[in-house]
Amino acid sequence: MYFLTRYIAFEASHFYRIPELNDQENYQLFGHKANPNGHGHNYALYLTVKGNVNPVNGMVLNIKQLDDTIRGYVDQHYDHKLINLQHPVFSVDPHLQPTPENIVMQVWQAINRRLKKVEIAELRLDEDERLYTVYYGAEQMVHLTRTYEFSAAHRLHSFELSDQENSETFGKCNNPNGHGHNYVLEVTISGEVDSRTGMVVKVDDLDRIVDKQVYGRFDHRHLNLDTVEFQSLNPTSENFVQVLWDLLESDIHSLDPRRSLQLYRLRLRETPKSFFDYYGN
Repeated sequence: MYFLTRYIAFEASHFYRIPELNDQENYQLFGHKANPNGHGHNYALYLTVKGNVNPVNGMVLNIKQLDDTIRGYVDQHYDHKLINLQHPVFSVDPHLQPTPENIVMQVWQAINRRLKKVEIAELRLDEDERLYTVYYGAEQMVHLTRTYEFSAAHRLHSFELSDQENSETFGKCNNPNGHGHNYVLEVTISGEVDSRTGMVVKVDDLDRIVDKQVYGRFDHRHLNLDTVEFQSLNPTSENFVQVLWDLLESDIHSLDPRRSLQLYRLRLRETPKSFFDYYGN
């Protein structure tokens, strides 16, 4: 089994509004995204298909054929369109919000009907640089990822090692005065899409949790000297990502106990060359 991923980009606008609600209620629920005149994004779509290699041409699928399938559909129904009014699915159902969650599921269904000899394995839709959704074809279950950046200093030093062993193990990172990073944290939540809002989770709610548990504790701090979490714990990124998980998991789960909302993955980027993933226990 082989996996082939193809990327395309498109531009579109949309808005979020529930017809039964007045302007004030819609703005309370969706914020500035409720503006009926719409707002826009430069979307990026990554389609991954899986299949066996054709022994004659050595390909899973001819890329031109795959491009024609994806681009033909997206160009016709999404590119440079106001999705609420011009898409054949969203335009006939004003209760179906054109959120990234609903869009990625709709595109999956449409493209999947057009493909032959291969299956879709994964579909990812980037709405902007800080927000993307991934769909694997499982009913209403979507993975939503939000990206955050913060700055912190640390010194890698284990109390279980001698000064000499610490210096040999961590090198420059054992500098007694510490050093710093622009950390990038990706928070991935999995859950069923809310039929009313079209969202796995309200991004503003997630932002508030991260603002409290991450920025409020660690941003512009020296992890060893300014935080209780690392008073006796070596602030490696492996330890850091687990600490972040423990701080975020219960708050995220409590956002909507009615739905199977879960913290799925944390990815902590320490440098452009190194990142660390944690999925809990």
